[in-house]
Amino acid sequence: MKPFRFIPFSFLLSSYLLFLVTCLNVPSLRSGQTSALVGTKLYFFGGYLVTTYDTPIAITDVWYLDLSNSSLFSTAIPTWYKDVEMPVGNVYASCVSSINNSDIFIFGGRQFLPNSSTVFFNSSVYRFDPNNNSIWSITNITRFNSTFITRNKMQAVIDNTRRVFIFGGMNFIVNSDNSSKLYYNDMNILDINNMSWSTLVIPQAPPCYNYAAILLPTGLIVYIGGTDYLSGVSPVNMSEIRTFNTTSFIWSNISVNGSSIGSHIGHSAVLGQNGDIIIYGGSKYSLDLDTQALPNLAVLNTNSWTWSIPDISPKNTPQPLHFHSAVLYKNYMIVAFGRIASTGDLFNKDVYVLDIQKFVWITVNNTATTTKGSSTSQKTQTNKAQGISNSSSNNGLYIGIGVVSGIVLIGIASFVIFLLFKRRHKSYN
Repeated sequence: MKPFRFIPFSFLLSSYLLFLVTCLNVPSLRSGQTSALVGTKLYFFGGYLVTTYDTPIAITDVWYLDLSNSSLFSTAIPTWYKDVEMPVGNVYASCVSSINNSDIFIFGGRQFLPNSSTVFFNSSVYRFDPNNNSIWSITNITRFNSTFITRNKMQAVIDNTRRVFIFGGMNFIVNSDNSSKLYYNDMNILDINNMSWSTLVIPQAPPCYNYAAILLPTGLIVYIGGTDYLSGVSPVNMSEIRTFNTTSFIWSNISVNGSSIGSHIGHSAVLGQNGDIIIYGGSKYSLDLDTQALPNLAVLNTNSWTWSIPDISPKNTPQPLHFHSAVLYKNYMIVAFGRIASTGDLFNKDVYVLDIQKFVWITVNNTATTTKGSSTSQKTQTNKAQGISNSSSNNGLYIGIGVVSGIVLIGIASFVIFLLFKRRHKSYN
């Protein structure tokens, strides 16, 4: 009997077990999460997963990718890091990183108690400090607008004076009677310098939600797409762009020429270095929100105010997503998670990267991911002192147990293979 006959089997079994260990504790499928780029760390907060539209499973996880590690931009396997969990599950929340690349604020959205599908409304604004032991705390804000207890499906942008601008949105009512929902058209400002809240008393745009918002260096906020609510619900015309001047507090409408762009909701947008706004994904307005918006990728030139559709290779193209998230890092647009349009309740767990200079989707190894515990994920005593509990301190323990278990399994498998070989070898003698 030749012993080499068992080597391929041994190698495959060991590789499979090692694969299971390596892939332990990585981000799950999700949609409606928010993300923020802090330095070179790309954070993802919360989100949800559903089996039906009526049973959302809220997610309290906080994960990040360290973009200083170039593995995301190559064929290497990206490494995920888990950080301190959110105090509550949050869906469609507003999340913004302050100008000093430090604090992140999460407010509004649909809040859920951990490990529960029960919607939990409170007026707290949560603050996350990734540079100080990943502390979660509750902020004290004066003149807080109480409608943000249940408001969601809006976006926030921050200017260089540390003011956060939040427009519109809708409230979340548990029942299915759309007539009882409230739609907003007010502009709210959170001044991070003194933690004060104000609602502008000015002529407003129509109530709008599910839009994308981008702040230009000129101080204009560009609002793209979404859904209006006047006498009824209707999609925003993509050939009419609304802008808000953060200095004069004046709304304007800009007619956009160029390529024809269909209505979009639940899409993402990033601002390129040349002033172009790149939008990705989204769906058309429909009752089931599952009809893919076309085109899937478009570029708005904010100098000439024209739309164009890049000629892009289908290689590595993402699935059509909506209610995902996207950020710009250097010359790369990074798209992650979300629901897969036109498929019903299928969710995405992959990450995609677009080179916005060449307009090429680069290869990302989504077949397997590795995970590491954050150096801050173990530091939970400070959070407990703040009155906020979390369970992510067990992350390192779970990974350790998984690694040890995997090693034990590999050892047992190798021993069994050895016994089989020995027994077979004796039978041949």
